[in-house]
Order: sequence, then structure tokens, then C-alpha cells
Amino acid sequence: MKLKNCIYIIILLGFVYSFYPDTLFAKRKKDKIEEIKLSAEELFIKNNFEEKRCADWAKGRRFIYISDDLSLLLKPESNLSLTQGSYKNKIFVFEDIVEESILGQAQYAVLIFDCEGIKYRYKTGKTIKEINNSDYTPLLPDMVAEEDILKARKMLLGKTLYIKTTIWYNENGLEISGNKFVPVVIKDILPGDKILPIKFVFEDNTGKTANILGSLFPETLATQYMTFDRLFSFENPKNQYKTISDANWELITQTKVAKGMTKDECRLSLGLPNDVKRIPTYGGLKEQWLYNTGSYLFFEDGILTDFRL
Repeated sequence: MKLKNCIYIIILLGFVYSFYPDTLFAKRKKDKIEEIKLSAEELFIKNNFEEKRCADWAKGRRFIYISDDLSLLLKPESNLSLTQGSYKNKIFVFEDIVEESILGQAQYAVLIFDCEGIKYRYKTGKTIKEINNSDYTPLLPDMVAEEDILKARKMLLGKTLYIKTTIWYNENGLEISGNKFVPVVIKDILPGDKILPIKFVFEDNTGKTANILGSLFPETLATQYMTFDRLFSFENPKNQYKTISDANWELITQTKVAKGMTKDECRLSLGLPNDVKRIPTYGGLKEQWLYNTGSYLFFEDGILTDFRL
């Protein structure tokens, strides 16, 4: 009888434990995520900028329009003149959220904006209750909240940062060559475009003025490589690579390489390769890094022996 009871207990414990490991794993996974230390740049975003859900918008909240043409999502309440002109840099003020019925059926929320005395409507397709009970934010890519521009300007204007990209733009929006990992001084923060809403205007250590577009909010599919933490560093990146010579670091800032550089140095300069091939030879195993630009690097024993850029 005792043996039978023991078997029942073992089966019961096994049944209970079959559910418990998932909970335990989930807890360990959550603890591990919480243990990941955010960079100073990521903390800057997290602590200072967040996209407010629509339910938290205050009446009078101001938005800067960043496109020339009026979005099809915004409907003016009055007929507009064909000579209305560009909407770029105009201010849209959030006035209210009202609920209207469609064909006498469900009630849907409509956002009301004012721009230069003209009312504009944005249909959400949701009820006010749904908006209040969710993180819903309207899809208005043509607008950037003025408060975010002003806050970023207050916090970053005149600050020296280290830029992480060589793709710079001039005041006309044309791409120009730049250096990465070099100090730049933020000269202004302006509205960007539909995808990247913030324009960072800066001056490098040679006096060249340029700008790049990016985002001050957590990454999305469109902005994953252009968030503030991917574009700038508060600290000199070279401090993390004390073994790299000044000569090689200068090459890295110009996205150049030279024979004798290590894999880490080449990765810092050109980024990760799109493909890696390992080639057996009589002298040992060579490694080839291939880039979509047509560039390639050859390594032997981890040292760059040949390349084409």
C-alpha cells in the first residue's frame, strides 16, 4: 500500500512540475533581461523621451508639420484654397477628441486639430473607450511633437558627442562624406522627415557643419539603425579600445583599412561583413569577408593581408 501511495505522489509531483519549469524559466528570463545594463545613450532616451499614448494628450499640445503637402489622413472642415501653399513647419494644435457615429452605428473617436484657424479632423477608427484602455497612438508621420524638439534642444544644444556614422548631409539634404567616432558639437535640433522625425545639426572638430536624421524614441523597423544611441555616444569610443594605435584609429574614423589590422579593427572601420568564407590553403586557413558594396578583406591568423575597397 505504501509503495502504491509513493507512486501516486511521484506521478502528482511530475504533473505539477510539468507546468512549473515554464514559469521558472520565464522568471529567469525576465531577471536576465532586467540585468542587461542599458548604455548611457539608451538611458537618455528611456528617461527623457516617450511617445505619449493618445489618451494622455493634453488639449493644446502642439505638433510641427514636417511635409509640404497635407496628409490624406487629415481632413479640413472647410474648403481650402488651391493656393494654400506648403504645410511644412506649420503648427497643428490638438484641440479635442470627440465621438461621432458612422451611419448611425458605432461611435468612433475623431481627433480635432487647429492650424492657423482652420480645423482638421483625424478619424481614429476606435472608440474613446478603446483609446483610453490602450497604448494607442495615431499614425501621424507628418507631425512631430514640438515639446520633444524643444526638450532635445535644451538637453543637447552645445553638447559634445561622438558620432557613429559617416553618412552626413549638408543643409540642402545632399549626402556628404564624414568621419565616425569623432567629436561633434550639437548646433541645433530640428524637425526631420516622415520616417526619421529629428534632425541633428552639428559641427565637427574641423569646423564642418552637417546634419543627420534620426529618432529619439525606441527603435521601430524603420528606425532601428537610426535611434539616438546608434548615432551618438556621450563618451569617446576610443577609450574602449586602448590597444588600437592612433594611426589605425585614424583609419577607422575614415572607414579605411590597412594591411596588418586585426579583425576587430576592420569591423570597427567597415562594420560586420555580409558574408564570411573560410578558404583552406597549404599555409593554413584563410578567411574572406565579403560586403554588399563589392569590398572584400582577406585574413590570415586574424590579421588583414589583402583587401579591396
